[in-house]
Amino acid sequence: MSVIRQLEILNFRAVRELTWSPSPGLNCLIGPGDTGKSTVLDAIDLALGARRSYAFNDADFFQMNVDSPIVILVTLGKLNDELLNIEKYGPFLRAFNVNEKLIVDEPQPGDGFETVLTVKLVVDSDLEPDWRLFSERAEAEGIERRLPWKHRELISPSRLGATSHHHLAWGSRSVLNKLTENSFDVSSVLSQLGRQTRQAFAAQQLPEITTILSQIQTIGENLGVPVTGVKACLDVNGVSLSNGAISLHNSDETPLRLLGTGSSRLLISGIQKAANHSSILLVDEAEFGLEPYRITRFLHELGSKDTDPDKQVFITTHSPHVLRELQAPQLHVIRRLPPPPPGKDVATSSHHIYDLGSGNDEQSTLRVCAEAFLSKKVIVCEGKTEIGLMRGVDLFYQDRGISTNCSKGISFADGGGDSMFARAKVFSSLGYSTVLFKDSDKEQVHRPFTQEVIAAGIKVVEWGDNNSTEDAIFQSCPAELIAAILTIAIDRKGFDSVDAAIQNASQNRYRLDDCLHRFEEEHRKILATAAGKKSWYKDIDPSEQIFRYIVFPSYKDFGPALTTTLYDLLTWAR
Repeated sequence: MSVIRQLEILNFRAVRELTWSPSPGLNCLIGPGDTGKSTVLDAIDLALGARRSYAFNDADFFQMNVDSPIVILVTLGKLNDELLNIEKYGPFLRAFNVNEKLIVDEPQPGDGFETVLTVKLVVDSDLEPDWRLFSERAEAEGIERRLPWKHRELISPSRLGATSHHHLAWGSRSVLNKLTENSFDVSSVLSQLGRQTRQAFAAQQLPEITTILSQIQTIGENLGVPVTGVKACLDVNGVSLSNGAISLHNSDETPLRLLGTGSSRLLISGIQKAANHSSILLVDEAEFGLEPYRITRFLHELGSKDTDPDKQVFITTHSPHVLRELQAPQLHVIRRLPPPPPGKDVATSSHHIYDLGSGNDEQSTLRVCAEAFLSKKVIVCEGKTEIGLMRGVDLFYQDRGISTNCSKGISFADGGGDSMFARAKVFSSLGYSTVLFKDSDKEQVHRPFTQEVIAAGIKVVEWGDNNSTEDAIFQSCPAELIAAILTIAIDRKGFDSVDAAIQNASQNRYRLDDCLHRFEEEHRKILATAAGKKSWYKDIDPSEQIFRYIVFPSYKDFGPALTTTLYDLLTWAR
């Protein structure tokens, strides 16, 4: 099976320049809207597809600049023996360094190198596409060669889009053709069916037109036109059974193309696997039309769990369920690089694709924080309390018609306690603008890890003075709002449980009634300690309520132990 070892795109749609070496199995491309995910799939399809032409237009050029040609280079490994023919393709055979992912222009001996071919698609201002083989030495010598059609079909990818019903009929680009190419000559069968249809019609007696036929015969004779025995038959050009005329049907005679989108995709993916001719498969929006349990089945069919994949698959997605089903090395994040400063030379690449590593930190982050991978910026929260805090802020904004953090593409990821440092580094390594939001009550333990993430370019926002979130809340809260915050704890844990926690934290000096009705400043530290030990607010919902209904409606009345840190965090977010 052919495998794409390297893809290079120049001046195609949103991409000025991009170079990427995909994985041999499943490759899932994600990224914010309009970053070029579909452009990458289109580039592969256009460069390798078995087509003789394509209707390019000016909008296919980067920034519609037709003076800079579209160039797509696809370097293929695991070549069919026919494509390794020295006599035919010798000047174009190149080498790919598997370890360093670099192309050398001539075949190289040794285990670290693989012999490859590069297909080059060029579109100039005349909009006429030209597909040819490429190597630097052949180009220097003025040698040109194009793949014959049968070899184009060997490397042609198959594509599943939102509508792929043509695969459920025998057509020019249908997978059914590939599945039956050695046993079913579609053109011959259609020609025979056309002849049989004309013969069957000719044998029919049509009393409705007998009078008219006699009338035509008489008119012809009177005018001296040589017509004899006039009959009504099907015209040779009137019965034309084209590709797609033979299609799959259910037992009740309904065409399978009437299946739902999800069912069609599942069935076609299975047929693709059985056909096993097209080794490269392109899938737009893998989740389209599928419930979660069928997404899982679909991804398995595409090889998401294969240890030795027999196909190279490229998918795009906006679904966290798809991401949770993936293995970490299968995820790739495409980023649009910032433009160069005014007056500076244009940067070489306009896009970069980041590959997620294969470690335990990467896999666990992908499973736990899948939604965050589909955002633009990430706030890695130490735990659920901090997630609830941020959600409460957004709900407060929403209640008042203010633009929320979520609407700006910011996601709140669960850091999972001490795992937060590793998870923040995972997001940062993939090009996400990342901040770590944490307590500072374990300052001595966390200090080396905090310094490590700061050195990695990650902003750290934490409560001051070794405070936890509970400390910050109770130290800063106006006295008249203490009862409201305690009421949320009582609703969750029960009056007696909260009362016992306060007695224990105060060594039996105070009870819940004292804090509710006879509040003193000394109670603040006791309440923060009891809340932390007994997890009054260590979940999303209670923290969300506190910040939506209590903290932010009275934000200006809270003290700096809370507002200073939140101002820093929200300034970064906005």
